[in-house]
Amino acid sequence: MQRSAHRQIFKHSAIAVAVAVGLASMATIERAAAFTAFETPNNRFVINGRIAGAYEWNDGGSDEDNFNNVGSRINLIYEHYFANDWTALARTEWGFDPFFADGDDAHFKRHLYVGLSNPTYGTITVGKQYSVMYDLVDVYTDQPWLYTDYTSQTWMGYDGDWLGLQRPDRTIKYVVDVGDWTLGAMAGTSYGNIHGRNRDRTYNVGGQEIVVPGGGEGYDVGAERKYIGQVAFNYRPGYDVTLFGGYNYTRVNQQGLNSDGEQYDEDPNVNSWEVGVNWAPGNWYLSALGGESRNLIATDRRGDGVMQSARNYDTFAGYTFPGALGELGDLQLFGQYSYAKDKEGESRMDRKIFGIAAITFNEQLIVSLEHMIMDDKSETGADAYDNDVTGILVRYNY
Repeated sequence: MQRSAHRQIFKHSAIAVAVAVGLASMATIERAAAFTAFETPNNRFVINGRIAGAYEWNDGGSDEDNFNNVGSRINLIYEHYFANDWTALARTEWGFDPFFADGDDAHFKRHLYVGLSNPTYGTITVGKQYSVMYDLVDVYTDQPWLYTDYTSQTWMGYDGDWLGLQRPDRTIKYVVDVGDWTLGAMAGTSYGNIHGRNRDRTYNVGGQEIVVPGGGEGYDVGAERKYIGQVAFNYRPGYDVTLFGGYNYTRVNQQGLNSDGEQYDEDPNVNSWEVGVNWAPGNWYLSALGGESRNLIATDRRGDGVMQSARNYDTFAGYTFPGALGELGDLQLFGQYSYAKDKEGESRMDRKIFGIAAITFNEQLIVSLEHMIMDDKSETGADAYDNDVTGILVRYNY
């Protein structure tokens, strides 16, 4: 379909389309290297994934150079075809570190869901999966190969128990094409009550440090999702243009210590929206989105600040030179600007990314050189991440 062809130009395209419209596009995920382990007229089992590493200079502003794993994963897809174009599907995807940087493979679950799909009636899936906010909105600017759109909302919130806006667990999702529209909705259930954390937490109360034990001892500290709901859409009016938007509402159970060292128990809500536009004529790819959120963790992960209410903006521009590398493949030039600002304080994220990538051997081997300028501020207005970092990524799709 038309939007699939446009998104194929850049990195997350095939995955986004596959999840959004069902197994009709699954074969395009890293299609050059996907391995069909088993196939009959009514069944197919596909294995694919990636091995990716990057060497970064001035990593995290620490004046250190480091080699890191970058999203290596294995993806397993099973399809069973029924009559009348119905397809049953199951997918599991696991991230891992093939370089054993910390002494083990650091594996973790990225996707685990089952579903039913039909070209007319749409796709329904249940489990841990991409949210409709990511599928139909944030994917359009999540395009650099190494770095990302740090301020779009599915990246700002922690992908853990209490938000999980990118790949939330315990969810049911429905996506359907209706003419020029793609409509999506998602709902998720509770994770249950807070039972403490596996690590100690240290609080500064009146100048005195208080250590709260994790692992269920002492205070219960942290947050758990009570429920989540999302809706999102794509609209394709023609002229290689896609308009998109989404809304998220999450209710959480949050516990911690107040300034007097006493435990509190709250039920805040996270509500947020984003809208944007994508234009992909020929070999160009241009996207912009903006939105607003409340109670979404949005500053750097060191804890310099929390945005209670923030506005975010992301833009991406890229051009692909087909055959620029001869028989090896294509060359891409791209740039991104991501910005989020606390509406009531000084916290902000400010990221500028510039890159060039070689897409070779029918998208099987990708080499990308990227430079990112960071100019973040903490809630006090002090510099947080305010440095440049350069990285070179090598990624092999298998």
